[in-house]
Amino acid sequence: MTKAKKFLVYILPLLLWMAFIFPVWNRALGSSRIYEIFADVFRWLAPHASGRALGVAYIVFRKSLHFVEYGLLAVLFYRAFRGGRGPAWSGRAGRAAAAGAVLYAFLDEFLQSFVPRRFGSPVDWAVDTAGILAALALAAALGRKKDRRRAGGPGGTEGPAPGPGPALVKRSFDVALASLGLAVSSPLWAAIALAVWLEDRGPILFAQDRVGLNGRTFRALKFRSMVADAESASGPVQAVANDPRVTRVGRVLRATAMDELPQLLNILKGDMSFVGPRALRPNEREARGGAGPVALAAIPGYAERHAVRPGLTGLTQVFLPGETPRRRKFRYDLLYIRRRSFALDLRLIGLSFWITFRGKWESREPKV
Repeated sequence: MTKAKKFLVYILPLLLWMAFIFPVWNRALGSSRIYEIFADVFRWLAPHASGRALGVAYIVFRKSLHFVEYGLLAVLFYRAFRGGRGPAWSGRAGRAAAAGAVLYAFLDEFLQSFVPRRFGSPVDWAVDTAGILAALALAAALGRKKDRRRAGGPGGTEGPAPGPGPALVKRSFDVALASLGLAVSSPLWAAIALAVWLEDRGPILFAQDRVGLNGRTFRALKFRSMVADAESASGPVQAVANDPRVTRVGRVLRATAMDELPQLLNILKGDMSFVGPRALRPNEREARGGAGPVALAAIPGYAERHAVRPGLTGLTQVFLPGETPRRRKFRYDLLYIRRRSFALDLRLIGLSFWITFRGKWESREPKV
């Protein structure tokens, strides 16, 4: 790679982010107009909330965005210091990236002391630093995993090391969008929790074992949408149309996918992604009419789905009705795995928001 191309690929994005995006973006976020828009949306979602609650929600919103901003800055610093050379994770480049990003965060807070009606804050600097360290810790985990896979390849030889790659881009996007989603949806959590509890005084959250990346089991969180102990007699089976186990509040939650909001925490933890095959239950079965229930693990394509993280949404969830036979669903999952890309993920996320807005997730007709 020529020096000019290295500059364009590794250095220029960092310089543009520091010189243009940060000053313009942060100034826009701090404007009164953005606050008015946020306040209007917050009062629409929570009309009886106090002014103090609005202030707290806005602070959480701002700090979450700063956390993500500086995490992306750290990734850009790392790419610039590494320059596409050597293993996927370089401790030396990581330490240099952390130092550069933390210093920039400090200077940003310090220089605000000279701007009228603005001031630097140690709390802001701490949030920025947390975003930097979280992003680099994620880059280290993904990079080391990639290096181990490469070292264990045929003949133990290593090919030329690529940059952070699509996996890091996807994971960084998941962390950023999940952080933003938690900040924006925080007023809904209290309203949903209250509605679930008032209907039958039962548990608010429901934790399920799900099968994730490489067949590893994790605990997925959801707002409870069925009666308590709904699977005590049947075991893990998929809900069907007009399922009597679903509560009245649960029908609204399932139609809008609001019951899956707590899985944003699973995305932050790394158990899930925004886009991927649906996370299935261990030992889940599919009913096949008179033939009796069939274990999902016996259906072709089941194991291959676990080559990627499961997702909140995906090709199967968007384009197939819920009661489609699993064999066909698994074919859609494998098609996504073969053709996955960042552009496809953005399209599926956009379609998913449209389905949520229309309340069509439980529709047996085409959702889009």
